[in-house]
Amino acid sequence: MNKVLSNKKTVAIFILPALILFAVFVLIPILYNVYISLFQTDLMGTKNFVGFRNYKNLFNDKFFLKALKNNALLVVGSLIAHLPLALLFGNFIFTKIKGSKFFQSAFFLPSVICGAGVGIMFKMIYNSEFGLVNALLDLLHMPQFKHSWLNEEKTVMFAMILVVMWKFVGYHMVIQLAAMRSIPGELYESARIDGASMWQQFTKITLPLIKHVIRIDVVLIITGSLKYFDLIWSMTKGGPNHASEVMATYMYYQGFRTLKFGYASAIGVVLLALCTAVIWLVNHLIRVEKMEY
Repeated sequence: MNKVLSNKKTVAIFILPALILFAVFVLIPILYNVYISLFQTDLMGTKNFVGFRNYKNLFNDKFFLKALKNNALLVVGSLIAHLPLALLFGNFIFTKIKGSKFFQSAFFLPSVICGAGVGIMFKMIYNSEFGLVNALLDLLHMPQFKHSWLNEEKTVMFAMILVVMWKFVGYHMVIQLAAMRSIPGELYESARIDGASMWQQFTKITLPLIKHVIRIDVVLIITGSLKYFDLIWSMTKGGPNHASEVMATYMYYQGFRTLKFGYASAIGVVLLALCTAVIWLVNHLIRVEKMEY
């Protein structure tokens, strides 16, 4: 009994510093953000308690609703782009194609570049006058498809999704690939002896055994899509005419451009609630059975 209590004290001693840091830098700021969201602030720094008025105003704010819609587009676009491509590329590399180490590094490289740097780079690539995209269309004799990609409301979100896909597909591929490499090779050897095709090995062995990682990756993709900021801010700052506005950029605009900290905090609370709801929903929909192999 004394040994058990001693072990618990030892565990508590090691966990306590992490809990303190978590409380100071995560839990307390979240609670303070919720508190501030109940107030109306002005340029003079005065606070007036308004209850849930900020939240009511949010859902009557056409720019916030536009940001919410754009985040939904990014979520759907990221899921469609990242998950299938990550699984496809990861499976190709897992089967040890020639040059697999090179392709793994090449696909992963964009994910380590800072978002602001990627945004600035693609801002030049999409430039209507000297950008690479329009220059390539000229080279292919397809000038009718040229656009001012980041300055037109009908093309800006499509352009954003392509940049997000280029940057993060490799990151999610590495996650899937790590899960695939944890599967015992004997299972594939037995399947090959039984005459299973590559597709059958993928659908009957690989997918079921990495389902738990896919669930985690879906959460990362969706929550990441809800939190995009630096990439979008460095490319468009939410423009043109709020056409590429997302919740994070609109929160920044309200908090640091108009100094409406209470209103910006309300956006932050909504964003937190959406991320929490996504985690619960994905865990509820993608159920993973414990498998022994």
